[in-house]
Amino acid sequence: MIRKYLIKFLNNIKLHNKFLIMYLFCVIIPLIIANAIIFNSIYTKEYNNRIHELDNIASKYISTIDSSLNYNTRIARAISGNQQLNSFLNKKYKNLNDYYEKYYDFVNKSYFQSLVNLVNDRSGKIMIYVDNPTIFESSTFKQMSKIKDKEWYKRYVESGLDECLLVFYDDSAELGESRKRFMFIKKMQSFDSSCEKIIRVDMNSEEIRNQLLRISKEYKMYVCCDDYVAFTQYGTAILNIKIDNIKEEYKIMSHKEYSAYGTKLDVYLFSNELLLNSVILANRWIIIFLLLFTLVIPILVMKIIEESLTMRIVKLGDAFNGSQVDKFQPISSVEGNDEISALMYNYNNIVSINKDLINSLYKDKLKERENDLSRKNAELLALQSQINPHFLFNSLESIRMHSILKGEEETAEMVEKLALMTRQNVEWGNDLVTVKKETESIEAYLYLQSYRFGDRLSFDVDVEKSCEDYLIPKLTLVTFVENACVHGIESKSSAGWIFVRVYQKDGDLCMEIEDTGGGMTDQEIENLLKSIESVSIDQIKGKKHVGILNACLRLKIHTNNDVTFSIDSEVGVGMCVLIRIPIKRLRRNV
Repeated sequence: MIRKYLIKFLNNIKLHNKFLIMYLFCVIIPLIIANAIIFNSIYTKEYNNRIHELDNIASKYISTIDSSLNYNTRIARAISGNQQLNSFLNKKYKNLNDYYEKYYDFVNKSYFQSLVNLVNDRSGKIMIYVDNPTIFESSTFKQMSKIKDKEWYKRYVESGLDECLLVFYDDSAELGESRKRFMFIKKMQSFDSSCEKIIRVDMNSEEIRNQLLRISKEYKMYVCCDDYVAFTQYGTAILNIKIDNIKEEYKIMSHKEYSAYGTKLDVYLFSNELLLNSVILANRWIIIFLLLFTLVIPILVMKIIEESLTMRIVKLGDAFNGSQVDKFQPISSVEGNDEISALMYNYNNIVSINKDLINSLYKDKLKERENDLSRKNAELLALQSQINPHFLFNSLESIRMHSILKGEEETAEMVEKLALMTRQNVEWGNDLVTVKKETESIEAYLYLQSYRFGDRLSFDVDVEKSCEDYLIPKLTLVTFVENACVHGIESKSSAGWIFVRVYQKDGDLCMEIEDTGGGMTDQEIENLLKSIESVSIDQIKGKKHVGILNACLRLKIHTNNDVTFSIDSEVGVGMCVLIRIPIKRLRRNV
């Protein structure tokens, strides 16, 4: 039902608008949808690439932090396991001199100072806190009694761990110290001593931040411990932040977690949302190719196809818009080989047929048509009447001579042959006879001529059975045979032959008349063929070879000029005339 309604609706729309509808629903809308899907795929790919890039940077940040932490923890563990250091810290010293004497002896004999220098070289700091009042404080050794109220120590004790990573902002830090704490604390081995000892490694947070920034400064970075911001590219001013608020501001985010020694760090990377123009710019060549391949080129191709159809249909419509049936004009320069071109060719054929019908039925009055037919019949009768009759007179002369010299039987036979020929000649009701009838006239004529020439004339007539029923103009072959007899055999004093052969070859009816008479020169043959080629009724009046030209003209009229004549001759040897007519031009007597 819907299909029928749509067809009915489209039947009332002009072809150009139909193509616009086809553009819209078959090209534009599908291409917009397809390009939207493709562009969304490109956008998604770019989005995923951005997420992947942020994840990679976040992983590098974590690797950098972990590397720095592991470096310092390995040193702290090496120091913690140093038995000489533990022995030195566990010993009770008598006085300051005793302490310094043992201290210098310990430093000279151990690698402790080298380990401390390794940390200091990386902008860190190692301090050992010991619960031994006889240890004098220095840059490395501190009394544990003085840190009981420190924030970092409280956090360490609360963790309950032997090894602890602390990341926080220390409000209680002394003047000149960094308040951003990124430290590793480890409880030292006791080695059977009741003296408590801990190692604190302060890692330079600013140096770690610089290492992170060397990886990337492109995206907003936060390394947080809960809400505390340990590292960011915006310096040390930002201490606390609500990540959920940042997530709402930035649509693209990467989050990685890092846990070590009881502390969890969250690494956040944020990126501005991908801008449409940046995605287009990054993929401009792909987008240009897609637009050309899926939108511009199809529209151009369909536009060309539309013009190919509509221009010719309009041209055909203009041709049909003739106000009168006799005003139709053929379409010039029909191009192409499709259905519309076939329709235009058929229109031209109809116009041609219509013009023929108008010429024969409307423009030519019935009387003019009848007069024209009468004129054509008169011309044919005139052609027939112009056949050279001297062969009849020659025959009669032969009869007269033989009547004197011989008895009545021969005369009767000659009269019988003459009657046959005369009957064929005077029957004007139809100008066509079968090949069989024509060869009977030829045989009668040659039989009569044999009385005239006696032993000087011999003949042979050979007709294929399949050729006997074809219709040809009457007395056409007889005329050629008469010409061979009079101008060929009569011109020689010696005996001669006349051969008549009718057969089919290569789709043609072939008729040969050959004689062994005097023949013709090449110039005479050339002149005769030119006369045959241009023969007309007016031209054959009073000319030489009027009988031959008459027969050729009638054959040309009968076959619509689709007949060929060829002459092969040699002076003193003879001549052969070959007439070829396509079988398709002939009718059979059925």
